[in-house]
Amino acid sequence: MTGSTSASTSGAGGSTGSGSGVEPTFDTVKYVIENVTCFGAGCHNDDMNRLDLQVDGELHARLTSHITEDCGPLVDTSNPEESALIKVLKGPCGSTPRMPLECINDGDAKCVPADYIEAMTQWIADGAQE
Repeated sequence: MTGSTSASTSGAGGSTGSGSGVEPTFDTVKYVIENVTCFGAGCHNDDMNRLDLQVDGELHARLTSHITEDCGPLVDTSNPEESALIKVLKGPCGSTPRMPLECINDGDAKCVPADYIEAMTQWIADGAQE
């Protein structure tokens, strides 16, 4: 995903609001989930993990209604920076390590690039519309 801006061309168009060229849309959120290791062997499509991040017709409802034990609501439109979805992409939150797994320091190949996190934060601030 590093260096790719595919999400910006698959979004609904319009201004990013983030200045990065990555659009703050639900399509960007889905792109990040599909293109990093959020689901797959032993991750967020596993029956043992309570947070299902499979990209399907119910993903938006799960993202906007799920409340984590350690970090609060996944999406908090009244305080986007406090959304668990954003907090865990930037660093550990409670006992939850930084996600995706194997992302340790900003810029690591396994980490979500900052411009995508910024766009996701703006999507939440804009009301987390589907």
